[in-house]
Amino acid sequence: MNARMRPGGVWLALAVLLCLPVKSFAARPYSIEDLMRHESIGRVMTDPAGRWLAFEKRDGLLSTARPDRIALSHVLRARPYLVDLHGEEAPRALLPDTAGPGTILLGFSPRGTQLALARLEGERYRLGIAETRSGSMNWLPYVPAYDGVHDMLAWLSDDEILFIAETHGRVPWRLAMDTAPDRVRARWDATAAGRLAVTAIGSGRYLQVPKRAARRLLLLDLRTGKIRIVAQGHFSQLILAPGRQSIALVELAHPLQPSAPSAVGEDDGFFMRTLHLVDLASGESWTPCPACMLRGEPRWDDNGRRIAFFGEEAAGLTAIVADMTSRSHQRVDDSTGRKTPSACVLPVPAGARLALAPDRQDHWHAPIRCRAAPDERIPAWTPLGWQSVSGSLKLDMGGSEDVQWSDPLHGPVASIEAMQLTGSRTAALLRLQLASGETHLLLSDGRSTRRLMVLNRHMRGIAPAIMRRLDHPSSQGETVNSWLVLPPGKDNAVGLPLVVIPYPGQMFGKMPPADQRLSGERPFANAQLLAAQGFAVLLPSLPMPSVLPDRGYAFAAAIQPALEAAFANGCCDRDRLALWGHSYGGYAAAMTAAQAGHFRAVVASAGIYDLAGTVGTFSPSARIAPEEGLWIASAYGWAEAGQGRMGSAPWVAPQRYTANSPVYLADRISSPMLLIAADRDFSPLGQAEQLFSALFRQGKDAQLVTYWGEGHVVASPANLRDLYARVVDFLNENLLISPQAD
Repeated sequence: MNARMRPGGVWLALAVLLCLPVKSFAARPYSIEDLMRHESIGRVMTDPAGRWLAFEKRDGLLSTARPDRIALSHVLRARPYLVDLHGEEAPRALLPDTAGPGTILLGFSPRGTQLALARLEGERYRLGIAETRSGSMNWLPYVPAYDGVHDMLAWLSDDEILFIAETHGRVPWRLAMDTAPDRVRARWDATAAGRLAVTAIGSGRYLQVPKRAARRLLLLDLRTGKIRIVAQGHFSQLILAPGRQSIALVELAHPLQPSAPSAVGEDDGFFMRTLHLVDLASGESWTPCPACMLRGEPRWDDNGRRIAFFGEEAAGLTAIVADMTSRSHQRVDDSTGRKTPSACVLPVPAGARLALAPDRQDHWHAPIRCRAAPDERIPAWTPLGWQSVSGSLKLDMGGSEDVQWSDPLHGPVASIEAMQLTGSRTAALLRLQLASGETHLLLSDGRSTRRLMVLNRHMRGIAPAIMRRLDHPSSQGETVNSWLVLPPGKDNAVGLPLVVIPYPGQMFGKMPPADQRLSGERPFANAQLLAAQGFAVLLPSLPMPSVLPDRGYAFAAAIQPALEAAFANGCCDRDRLALWGHSYGGYAAAMTAAQAGHFRAVVASAGIYDLAGTVGTFSPSARIAPEEGLWIASAYGWAEAGQGRMGSAPWVAPQRYTANSPVYLADRISSPMLLIAADRDFSPLGQAEQLFSALFRQGKDAQLVTYWGEGHVVASPANLRDLYARVVDFLNENLLISPQAD
């Protein structure tokens, strides 16, 4: 975050009664019901004037109308709250409880008098404006664009708002893609009725511009209700210039197809990104480099007159500066920017090479003045060092005064994080998480601290698993940190069954993994749920090479050093080992099963088992709506230069693909396997069917469980309960464990 949060600052004291709860709670095990009721904090923002704080409280999965749509849980679970930083009142809900969750924050007006929101309700998405003082809501008849990543809205004044809007009231594709497969029913019905139902896509000279509705950039005057169409196109992002006189628009208009020898990346979409600049006073627009493929994020200078960006041209990646006043642009090298005081530093996109500075691989000094980097303006949670002294907590926040806080807590503290509030040197939001998973949201102004909200009260009294760090050498010789998770109260146990949860490339630190603590939200391969059932769990750090070898990577050998460290701990039985991997971890579990027969049970969920077949298979949503973009290049980028680690295309290195694909090694798998898949997962259902069929053909012990209507993560309550019941039964059976009594 910033320097005020660094270790070694002045201690801020909070008088807290540790481990002395007001009420006593009988310890109980963590359950799937607790996970589905888990609450969290979403987006946080303060207004530019420093008067108002807004945050999203995310309800548990059980409270959403569509718990199956977990990919949108950050929207569907969100409830907005407002806090007056000049007062002492409790957070004010901007919508009544009867409205249900589904409302997200978009941004404050310049003086903080109004707050823009958006609400997803069923198949309807709309823009709303809340007055911060009165709390009154005004829902507008416009559908703001949304992709979950980029800004689509900006305030010009407290009464004028600029936003990218969908046409014809359609829900943004990012909010509709998980239900897009529902459209197949209409296609089937059309065919049954004798009507046309066809999809056609092309490549090379058959590549066509898909027919899809354009978006509009609208300027709305909230006082008069007057609306002006500023621009129209397939816009995906807006970046308002300082001074609010100009705006940069990123458009996805023309399909982009790679050539055979060109490199592809995981971020390469189906459409070419083009930068447009608009003068808001005149409405005139300008495209500084029409033939350039925009790469990375553009940056305005402090005056809002010039903008720096990367453009991909035939010669390679070029650094460009465009001037709004002269309507001109120039290509510049890094040395020019290095001579400019307060020059903007833009990160060079991964794997790219600057044409004018080929030796500069990581960043570029743009010859324009700018103050803070974009990520420095975005509030972020930062872990705080803390200690208990005489029944009080001391937090290292760099403050100059001690603050007393006498409210009690119901158990020991697991972690404390702070978020410095924008525009304030002293105010900070604190997120204090207990070992049980109960979470306290606190507000400190440097003089006093008050509680804003308590989340996950239902988790009081839950006994957390014991988490031990294992420092050991990896298979490549470097020292790494893995984590051993033991059942509650079993810190001195021996002979425990051990479940390994691998995820190649994941490297753990010296603090327990956040998503595997009780305060985390992890529906898949959850170590806390397994520990509550009596299993020890190993979370191994697994460094990986950039390209896997032609004869196949030794996944089992990579896991073994962490296993030996766990055995050295004395807790676990070498003869009762299991694997559970999810997604790329599911792939790793299947590869490990083909290389080592000492695992008595293997669970692989949402995995991929044929690398070459994966990259060429469309996701269910892309298959039914290709006009929204086919991410074919990014899929190959995943295999060639990303997580797949193949280094090249399948037709260039077919042996490497087959040697690293479990389906071609099915004859070597001897462990019982439980394959878990879903029909709406972008990891193709057919891959799990293919591996299961290979095992079936050989008469091997295997199960294939398919969840319908689910995506990459199973989340609908009945399905999630069934999944964990099946996994635990499968592990108990094969590890020879008596089922735990309820």
